Amino acid sequence: MFPHLPRRRLTGVLAAGGVLIAAATAFAAGQSISLNLKGGYRNETKVACRQRNHYTAYHRGGTLSMEGYVSPAPKLPDGAWRVKIKVKRCRNGRFVEIWHGYAPGNSVLLNGVKVGHFRKTFRMRSTGYFFARAYYYRAHPRIRSRAKHFHVTR
Repeated sequence: MFPHLPRRRLTGVLAAGGVLIAAATAFAAGQSISLNLKGGYRNETKVACRQRNHYTAYHRGGTLSMEGYVSPAPKLPDGAWRVKIKVKRCRNGRFVEIWHGYAPGNSVLLNGVKVGHFRKTFRMRSTGYFFARAYYYRAHPRIRSRAKHFHVTR
């Protein structure tokens, strides 16, 4: 296959590469963050910013309650760690950040497993198509939740 490399060296390089990939996958798979949007009065599938997504509809002027979990729980005292939540709005064909806030975290038991919990609210002042995402930066690499799309109506 590679006549200029001895077989033992090639085997060692391939094995080391496989171990590194497996370790990185196990480390990344061990940490996760979730975000849930509470409330909403209707579910819909719409196209905004050239993307088809599932949207939960809310009324303008209301308060969007968000909560989520970091798993496993950070090894810090309650209130000493936080999660950043960003809200992005569809403007001129792309999603741009319009707001971000920090939610303090605390540890809770969920199905017998210790996880980190956080809550944050966002006041919906204008109509449009949005998404929210949570980030935890103390993990290396940082972890982020899946985007949760919502539509604010009149």
